[in-house]
Amino acid sequence: MTRSHDRPEGPAAESGAFRLRIEPAAMLGEVKLRATPDLAHALLAQLKEQGADASYGAEFGLDHGHLLIVALMMRDNGVWMTLRTAIEAVANRHQGTRIRVELEDRAIEIEGKSTSEMEALLRQVQAIYEAGAQRGRDGSGDGAGA
Repeated sequence: MTRSHDRPEGPAAESGAFRLRIEPAAMLGEVKLRATPDLAHALLAQLKEQGADASYGAEFGLDHGHLLIVALMMRDNGVWMTLRTAIEAVANRHQGTRIRVELEDRAIEIEGKSTSEMEALLRQVQAIYEAGAQRGRDGSGDGAGA
């Protein structure tokens, strides 16, 4: 259960639209999900309901465009299915609301149900994460992860 002091507040999302930016951070062993406040709260609740190791992250001194951070810790490959399921569950609960999902220079919008584009985007997130983890094992990583 999330206590109110564990829940950062931020400005309200634009009416009818959520924004989610996914940032694989292999060197930190996590994936950062930057989301509009309502979406961040819903995603964190859904991820925790599924037993994922997720929490609010914090960054100081950075302008993050009014996006809250949910840090999803990577424990095994099953976490990718957990993330997809969480995004789809939140989308299903907010029928009629578009969720803009971003990764680097790619962006897709989903409404209600995950699409093949969403599946492809999450496979790309996984590939970026795994490449960053490999660079870290080889000692050539720069710590950025994405």
